[in-house]
Amino acid sequence: MFRPVRRFVSRSRPVIPIAIGICVGITLSLLCSPLLDSNCGFDSFVHVGSSRKTNAFFAGIDDKGNPLNDDDFEPVLMTANNPPVKKSIEQHRLVRMRYISSELGIRDKLFVGVVVSRGDIDLESTTVGINKTISHYVSKLVFFTKSSDPEAGLTGLNVVPIEADKTVTRTFEIWKSIYENYGNDYDFFLLIQDDTYLFGERMIDFVGQINIGQDVYMGIPIHEADMEVTYCRREAGYIISRNLLNQVGEFWEDCMRKSWSSMPDLEIGRCVHEHTGAVCSAQHEGSLYHSYNFEDKVLTPVEMSDRGLRKALTVYNVMDRRTIFKLHMFFNEMALNQTYKKITANQKIIEVTSKYTPEGKQSLSWPTGIHSPYNPSTRFDIFSWEYFSMTHLYGSSDAEPKIPLTGANKHDIDEVLTTAMSRLNDKYDNAFMLGHLVNGYRRFDPTRGMEYTLDLELKLTGEKKEIQKRVHLLRPLNKVEIVSMPYVTEYTQVTIIVPVVFSNREEVRLFLDSFSKICLETHDKSSLMLIFIYTPTEARSMATNDIFGVTKGYVTYLERKYPGSHISWISVKTSIPSLIAVMDVVAAKFPSDTLIFLTNVKVELSTEFLNRVRMNTINIWQVFFPIPFSQYDPAIIYADAPNPNHIDVSKSAGHFDNHLYEHASFYNSDYSHARQLWDEKHPGSTTDHIQSDIDLFEMFLNTKLHVFRAVEPALKQRFQERTCHPTLHEDQYQRCLEGRAEGLASRSQLAMLVFQQQQEEEH
Repeated sequence: MFRPVRRFVSRSRPVIPIAIGICVGITLSLLCSPLLDSNCGFDSFVHVGSSRKTNAFFAGIDDKGNPLNDDDFEPVLMTANNPPVKKSIEQHRLVRMRYISSELGIRDKLFVGVVVSRGDIDLESTTVGINKTISHYVSKLVFFTKSSDPEAGLTGLNVVPIEADKTVTRTFEIWKSIYENYGNDYDFFLLIQDDTYLFGERMIDFVGQINIGQDVYMGIPIHEADMEVTYCRREAGYIISRNLLNQVGEFWEDCMRKSWSSMPDLEIGRCVHEHTGAVCSAQHEGSLYHSYNFEDKVLTPVEMSDRGLRKALTVYNVMDRRTIFKLHMFFNEMALNQTYKKITANQKIIEVTSKYTPEGKQSLSWPTGIHSPYNPSTRFDIFSWEYFSMTHLYGSSDAEPKIPLTGANKHDIDEVLTTAMSRLNDKYDNAFMLGHLVNGYRRFDPTRGMEYTLDLELKLTGEKKEIQKRVHLLRPLNKVEIVSMPYVTEYTQVTIIVPVVFSNREEVRLFLDSFSKICLETHDKSSLMLIFIYTPTEARSMATNDIFGVTKGYVTYLERKYPGSHISWISVKTSIPSLIAVMDVVAAKFPSDTLIFLTNVKVELSTEFLNRVRMNTINIWQVFFPIPFSQYDPAIIYADAPNPNHIDVSKSAGHFDNHLYEHASFYNSDYSHARQLWDEKHPGSTTDHIQSDIDLFEMFLNTKLHVFRAVEPALKQRFQERTCHPTLHEDQYQRCLEGRAEGLASRSQLAMLVFQQQQEEEH
């Protein structure tokens, strides 16, 4: 009997201390709970010593804004009868800059101001020559004129009128305008006269080597001993840095009142020296400001060899626009030759140092310094070659294996042949004449550019002998250029214009339901106008039997269901409907700043696409012609499967139809301007000859607007059977037939359909 007890005690010995601890804990908690519920005797059990300090840090302010310290914080016991009170914390909205450059303090490099002193600006003035030669180099170019007449300037010039009689006063007013309007946006400010040529590329490199944080007053210095001031000669142009402009900018008005001489450059230099202590200098941190006086000179070979002219940043006293263009061509040719010399020198360095690489000289690729050809990892990554002759191009696409060599392709091949013959004759002392092109190959390598391989049959000069040579050429990819675009937002209202004919009146209900869901229910900033197009026969019976009566009634129902909605319709009678004829009617009913999206009833609207329309359409800058994803014929692609009643972007459901030009977005003012130019190009013509949707596209191509055309996955169009009128031009009629054939189904689906029909005929 004692043996099992001893065995149990021995086995439970490790657990006994744990059990004792649990019991002691429960006992103490029961004894202390009455003391915690009431504060009786709590102070006698707790003693807070003052000899030890805590390392906690307290910081804050009270409700009145006074700072708090350690004594102001008191512990509060939260119980069921005393719940914590949530304090409302005022959250301040973080305001971000519109551009990241503004938030980071990044400024443009150079502002150039041109003082126009020769009357109004016209096409023959030197001002136009200055604008054409330097506007694409500098960050900002502004012309300060005397006249406030807006017709005195030309379109495309940034003209600021400064009305002042005295030259000194006008110069101070110009610098005051620069300080107030552009003082914090640019690092350097250059002021030149309208008879000064500026080589923009060299000037940008020049100011790029100067520290932007220093006080810079540079030009051609002239020392005035009587006034003990050194100022910059205004004819040669002078540079003032942003730091220096901010110091003296607030004193331009005061200096203008104190000026007493008739020399504006002297007064500017005196004002700068008085308020900043800076004097004009031609040298700063090793950079030397060169200028050349072209008075009573002609650009001859003797002048071209002048070292002063070749080193000049500015050339002043240039009296006519033609000389400015000649100087610009001379400086650009000189810069191009220097670039060629640098390329040759770098190629030699690469060839010399290549033998020290692990691969040796075998690592060199042709041309030297250009990326080696792309090395495909699988057969799917191989770039195919296109074969061409003097008349045709082969293998450009599976749909058209042979196409005539016309347009840009012909210009490309002709330029390559001309370059090949020029290089061969340079190498062999004009020994060859081109017989004919035997074989030609080209392919595009995205890592290096367009590659060409030519087999040429050449005739020896002065002999009847013919030889063949194979040459390789490369058109390398150049530096990527970022095109600055005007700022646009997604809050512009879009006016959707939808022409409706009798054949697609049943589709209008689906379009209106889509518009209600996407635009009306979400309160999108968009409006809709339906253009009901009647033939002369249909128009005669409109009073008694309106073919669009049901649709007009549904529009009225939507207007009542969605108060404040912008849905309207108009009726148009025409025998041959066209997009331009429709827009001629619509353009007169809207303001010039209206953003118009022209489409058809087959599209499926989406918020994403409407925002894309707002971002890609820019007033006086760009129009948008999206390429929709068009659905194939459902009777073919869903012959053996149920129709899902929605369009999925897949190769079996449809394709991006680049034959369609009837979807377009533009501003009403841009359309009016393009229409005016079109009428000037086609005088005496009416809209009766305009039957194709591509005419609207070509009309905008006739302007200086950017025409943006790209595939748009968010724009989906249901299948529509295209009608090709025989009255179209031959090329337009053929394009319509091609688009109608390609829009039926994919090649594999059509092949399967033909195969099934053949199987049914055999059985």
